[in-house]
Amino acid sequence: MTHDFNFLATGIGSLPLTDPAAAVALALRYLPEAPIWPQLPKRGYREHMGGQYAEGLPGLVEDPARESFSIDSSRDLTGELERFFERYLARDLGHFAISEAHAAGLHALLRALETGGPPPGARFLKGHVTGPLTAGLSLKDEQGRDIIHNELLFDVVVKNLALKAAWQVEVLGRFGRPVIVFIDEPAMETLGSAFSAAAPELVAEKLEEVIAAIHEGGGIAGIHCCGNADWPLLFGTQVDIVNFDAFDYLERVLLFPAEVAAFLARGGALAWGIVPTSGSTGTETAAGLIERLEGGFARLGAAGIARETLVRQGIVTPSCGLGSLSPAQAEAALRLTLEISARLRRQPA
Repeated sequence: MTHDFNFLATGIGSLPLTDPAAAVALALRYLPEAPIWPQLPKRGYREHMGGQYAEGLPGLVEDPARESFSIDSSRDLTGELERFFERYLARDLGHFAISEAHAAGLHALLRALETGGPPPGARFLKGHVTGPLTAGLSLKDEQGRDIIHNELLFDVVVKNLALKAAWQVEVLGRFGRPVIVFIDEPAMETLGSAFSAAAPELVAEKLEEVIAAIHEGGGIAGIHCCGNADWPLLFGTQVDIVNFDAFDYLERVLLFPAEVAAFLARGGALAWGIVPTSGSTGTETAAGLIERLEGGFARLGAAGIARETLVRQGIVTPSCGLGSLSPAQAEAALRLTLEISARLRRQPA
């Protein structure tokens, strides 16, 4: 199914605030067509990528002193695993809910929507979940080994992510808008390198599992990579949106015009992360960033992809989450994202 995004503006996930209501207000103001629920890592380690979606995992150990989560594989987890798989097979989405202690911004958004409904003009609502590879490298066992190397527990971690994504589709879908869920995979840039902890085939299989759970609930699945990645692998999955850092890595994506064309032909969308985050100088303008985008459009146009298609099946975002910026920098990035969206729509095809 092709979605007419028409280069709407949305965000990746994190914001550098600690007040959930203020963060939601920012998301609703600058991302009115596709507001996000804001991840708030500055509130504490429970909102970091490794721990935000860890609730409910068999053997989970929380260490407040070290501000971390791990899985204790040394003890007998038989009972916990049995209960986990029973809930999973029953698709008991309530069991896989993300609590307010781990996602204050999500619950603040739900309260705002329950009180006032979606903002005028809202076409989508957007959630997010850590990707399988990133989660598998972030979570450790009791000896500090990456969970990705434990076949059973890695499978459990992925299934937990899949149903937490599906739960978001359900709870956000109650407000009458299609739900987008991005699978955040910053670790994808390690795939295929000498430092890779997993085979590309395994990562693709696990991504498809999360994508399928989002689709099963009627959601729209996206993948966000803020570095370089195996772009043909991502375009070859059943994902609906591929979000990439178009500020620093546009040239890498443009190396695969045939894969991009096939992805768009089956209804996929590109989310262009053109507003820089960590690499920002503070002097970027909408005009300058649009000039970069137009260069990419022209390169893909030479490969037979119409600019009209790129805009219709396009989204604009910051290049990554904004949680590491100052509040003023984050708001400036959101303002720039919205301005680029508005200006591109006014330009003739």
